[in-house]
Amino acid sequence: MIRRLKHLLFALALLLTAFLAQRCANAVAPTGGPKDTTPPMVVVAVPENHSTDFNGKKIEITFNEYITLENANQNMMISPPMKEKPDIKLKNKTVVVRFKEPLAANTTYTINFGSSIKDLHEGNPFKDFVYSFSTGDHVDTLAIAGKVLDASDKKPVEDAYVSLYAADPSGIDTLPLSTIPNYITKTDKEGNFFLGGLADKSYLVFALKDANANLYFDLPNEEVAYFDQLVSPTDSTLKDLTLYMFTEVDSTQVLLEKKLVEEGLLRFVFRHPAKDATVMTPEMLPDTFNLVTMHSTEYDTVWWYFTPNVKDSLWVQVKYDTVINDSSRYSLKFKDKNARNKRPEMLKVTNNTLGRGGLKPGEDFILKFSEPVVRYQPNDSSLFKRDSIITYGDLVFEPADEHGMKYRLIHPLAADTNYHIEIPDSVFFGIRGRTHEAIKADFHVLGDDEFGNIYITVVPPEGMKQVIVQLTDDKGKVLKQEIITQQQEVMFEYLMPATYKLRAILDADGNGKWSTGNYHHRSLPETVIEYKDPLDLKAGWDIDLNDVWEL
Repeated sequence: MIRRLKHLLFALALLLTAFLAQRCANAVAPTGGPKDTTPPMVVVAVPENHSTDFNGKKIEITFNEYITLENANQNMMISPPMKEKPDIKLKNKTVVVRFKEPLAANTTYTINFGSSIKDLHEGNPFKDFVYSFSTGDHVDTLAIAGKVLDASDKKPVEDAYVSLYAADPSGIDTLPLSTIPNYITKTDKEGNFFLGGLADKSYLVFALKDANANLYFDLPNEEVAYFDQLVSPTDSTLKDLTLYMFTEVDSTQVLLEKKLVEEGLLRFVFRHPAKDATVMTPEMLPDTFNLVTMHSTEYDTVWWYFTPNVKDSLWVQVKYDTVINDSSRYSLKFKDKNARNKRPEMLKVTNNTLGRGGLKPGEDFILKFSEPVVRYQPNDSSLFKRDSIITYGDLVFEPADEHGMKYRLIHPLAADTNYHIEIPDSVFFGIRGRTHEAIKADFHVLGDDEFGNIYITVVPPEGMKQVIVQLTDDKGKVLKQEIITQQQEVMFEYLMPATYKLRAILDADGNGKWSTGNYHHRSLPETVIEYKDPLDLKAGWDIDLNDVWEL
């Protein structure tokens, strides 16, 4: 009996041991608490931050934890800048900055570490840590702050160098072209910049997208921005400046391209609008050559359309004032490397309907062609459908421009009505012998309750030559514009329901478009002003903005 009891107790002990072992096996390890989100902190600096009378060759900054230095040479900015970048090393928890050149006397230096300092384990950044010291008996404490925006669309510019130049105002304009700045920093993702440790002087503020990393504005494609007057920092209030970045345009007129770009198409491209340019040939042309001359809206491009295979070559003369006098013979035999594998080129056809096939009340239906049409041959099998009524052979078109690039449907169209047309192939023939495939189009002439209008009274600044008022979509694409010279109600009508924006360009030079700046001529880019709110237009609505928009 006793032996059985011992066996029973032994068995129970085994079961208890197994149970406890199972509990131990399923135990959950401790989480270690919340994630560390605290950035590293400075424990000691040698010499101390804001020290004076510094005459050493290195500084040491020790943190409360192990850190990493990420792209220190790119992220760290020293001001005033040095010809030789200091040597930056990490030793345990200490950043050692060793200077390679003598420091200037009686000068405050600032070292902005940007986003280079992060803790080792979690990567928490110690953002925009600034260490400063002086080689003189005091540390300069003045500052200038602001932001850099793109001049054309007002978007922030990241990683632009912002520099300050202190000098005699009479020669300060040329300093960014050949002189290292007195102070320098970089913009962040929002385009913001901060320059501290400044002396009480007047400065030229200049921003640069430095393409060749030499801190000079010495390349024509480098983007720049500048403030058009000298700026003096104050101890109590930071100067919140906005600089607008732009790329200069070479003002020299040049013939950039003269080329046979397609069979039957010569193209001449100028650097700037060349409305008075002469493009001509001294040769007598046969009537079958069918030369048609067209130019772009900006007058910076000229196209010559002609019938191929009439002439093998052609002399062309291009003249503009006294700066362009070009005479060349062109081969008119276009060489297409992929000609064997290509289908014959067709005449491309589009139309003037709005989004979703809408047409404004009172507007004609117009076909647009990819080249001038020289022959129109109506076809009795064409189909015209108004709502449910179908007629055949009732489609007649006439030229809608002088070059034959557009043809207008001659047929009255009623508002709030659906239309469908079908045109068989080979009705229109282009100047280069091309014709089109069958054309089908569905469109709807809008009724009064299907579109909206926007009305706003705009007041130009006093003395401004003219203002370009633009209507854009919600992404900034220009849809319509109107040029005004005085206070005027601007009307944007027959708009499809959508979200729109308004902006105004102060067109100081009166050329009808936004003009960039030129630092060499000390001209700023033209000002672009955005209307305060987007406009959500619904069908059948008018947005009549009662508040006068004073620019």
